[in-house]
Amino acid sequence: MSVLMVELKHLTISDRLTAFSRRHSPGFATVKNSIEKDGLLNPLIVIKQKGRFIVVDGKKRLLALRELAKSSKFRRALYKIPCIVDCTAEVGAEPTRPALMTGPELVHKIIQSVGRGMSRAMLAQRYECSASVIEDALSLRNLNPRLLKAFNNGSLTLEQSAAFATIDNPNAQWTLLLQLGPSVSNADIISAIKSGEAVLDLPCGEVIILPSRNSRKPKLNLDNAKRRRRLKIVAA
Repeated sequence: MSVLMVELKHLTISDRLTAFSRRHSPGFATVKNSIEKDGLLNPLIVIKQKGRFIVVDGKKRLLALRELAKSSKFRRALYKIPCIVDCTAEVGAEPTRPALMTGPELVHKIIQSVGRGMSRAMLAQRYECSASVIEDALSLRNLNPRLLKAFNNGSLTLEQSAAFATIDNPNAQWTLLLQLGPSVSNADIISAIKSGEAVLDLPCGEVIILPSRNSRKPKLNLDNAKRRRRLKIVAA
């Protein structure tokens, strides 16, 4: 999916009643400070409807951007916001994850419910999310603490965090994030990491070799094992 620059005034949130509470949620200040310091690391995910763009992922970021845009320091820089238009989703269609729940909130609920013995099928029904979202959420238990913090404050999406979690070594996850830089917002790059690609070709022309995902020793072929035993017997 390509990134589209959308005027801030054309971006909206469908559930306006919860917008006020998001501004006063514990993570909002962190999101705002992160954008003010480092800029917007990830595009907003939006649905286009009647000439406006409804934000489905990045609602706290949008509210933070609106507040920052009121400052003369950021007004010109935040005139247009990078967005990814989700053409596969429709307003009113069955969501793959709850519309009124943020990524960190959903992950916390899923991990908590699994700890209580709830099955994946029950989770999908209770939280109205797909099986892939549940698997992504559970994979974050293997995530580097610094990446987990970035996910919780909205700097990384669930999809991005789950892709990094496929790498067994948490330190290697962090190193990869630093190597990727702005390319972490590239959907194709994240998809390649998650699918287990060994080499990444970045848009800038650089190449990154990913660490091995298979930390287990390969199983010894039974025929080879028998041959080795025979050789030992003959040698004896």
